[in-house]
Amino acid sequence: MDNTRFISFEGIDFCGKSTQVRLLIDALHERGIHAHLLREPGGTEISEKVREILLNKSHQAMHPRAEILLYSAARAQLVHEKLLPMLASGEYIIADRFFDSTTAYQGFGRGLDLSFVNQLNHFATSGLVPHKTFLLSISPEEAARRRKSAGRANDRLESEHISFYRQIEQGYRQLAEDYSGRFITIPGAGSVENIAGEIKRQVFKIWNLE
Repeated sequence: MDNTRFISFEGIDFCGKSTQVRLLIDALHERGIHAHLLREPGGTEISEKVREILLNKSHQAMHPRAEILLYSAARAQLVHEKLLPMLASGEYIIADRFFDSTTAYQGFGRGLDLSFVNQLNHFATSGLVPHKTFLLSISPEEAARRRKSAGRANDRLESEHISFYRQIEQGYRQLAEDYSGRFITIPGAGSVENIAGEIKRQVFKIWNLE
């Protein structure tokens, strides 16, 4: 399966990732490119139902093993219902999170065995890997400040202690180092406009749209 037209975005909560994904979709549209935006967990009717369970703040008792299996179930449905057929048709795809989130959050954050996490990721995705992954990197302290000023209720994951996010950020840094050929790290503390411009430049170069 040719994955060239599949790009994912990663980062800890409140890194600005979802904002940048939407801006990129708009920039591609202006260039005449229709790119599908898929989010995780979610993107299909079944996966969105799983998302409701995962992010419900009342589900604080959820065990890490149950958590990773639910994320993987949502991902498997998304991959086989949407991603693989779209790629087979030559569509452009932007994913707001993919399996690297599971490695960072459930592997590094929850402390689950990384070899098991990798095997489960491979099983859920049938081995599908993004062509490139943009990591928006900010400190957990900056993320906490943004979370506090967001003025909305946090979901179950967003309510975790800052120490959890320190482990996740460390995990993302390790992933970016281990898979340097796929990861593109973008400092996330700059202005929205400057970050969007850099991402647009990189994506247009990757997809030969310049």
